[in-house]
Amino acid sequence: MSSTGLAWARVGPDAVIVATAERAWLHHPHAPTDPFWFPMTGAGDEASTAKLLEGAIGAGLRAGRATGTPPPLTLTRYIWRLIAYFHLTHHTPGLMRTAADRFAAAGRLELATWAADKAADETAHDQLALKDLKELGFLPGITALEPPQARDLVAWFRASVVPELPLGVVAYAHTVERLALTQDAQALADVRAILPAGSRAVRCLRVHSAQGSDVGHVADNLRVIAALPATERAAIALACREVAQLFSTTPGEGYTDDTGLEASFKPWRPSHGGLA
Repeated sequence: MSSTGLAWARVGPDAVIVATAERAWLHHPHAPTDPFWFPMTGAGDEASTAKLLEGAIGAGLRAGRATGTPPPLTLTRYIWRLIAYFHLTHHTPGLMRTAADRFAAAGRLELATWAADKAADETAHDQLALKDLKELGFLPGITALEPPQARDLVAWFRASVVPELPLGVVAYAHTVERLALTQDAQALADVRAILPAGSRAVRCLRVHSAQGSDVGHVADNLRVIAALPATERAAIALACREVAQLFSTTPGEGYTDDTGLEASFKPWRPSHGGLA
């Protein structure tokens, strides 16, 4: 089946995201004659592709959130988040360069260019996280700590680069950047409210927010994805769901409370004879 302005992709054994330019919904086909049992065909467009990926990301977030609710924002949890930002941004340029090489080897020059541009755009963003951590009183060695969700996302990202045509890289980038746009002006204000007076330790967060460069990145991603063949768009939608679920799933060991996190931070405070 093919229909202009209609997109769909299977995101589970009996679950399909169906999208138009205006909305997306979760559909559960009940008969083999259901048209959405069959793979999506036809050319894509940016509007329905955007809604398709929104629906896939939403399905992943809901699945992850079913495992528990994150603790409320505190300064301690924000520091933990900055450490996660470091790991997520530190690995991106190198993995994107590898993806660019693989796309080029596969003759997919448009995707190779996209990945190479992404590598360039993301270079040194890890230094923003380090500057924020330094301003909050920590030595660079604190990044020896690795939040479980960041660890799992980086592992997924690294595995996505392995295939000859690493479409999962596209899904990873789009999902992470689209979720960054949920960090709006109010979210930044909430963080500033728990920071020490006069602190500017929102550099990394601001860049990866609705007030930063990810706004343009999401638009670029959609332009590239919408131009791909239907089977590839569907594969990216499924991968977006997987990344979003990882993003919102409670760590297997549960959330460490603030007291436990503060104890783990202590060796990297200069005032405690911190480690280099």
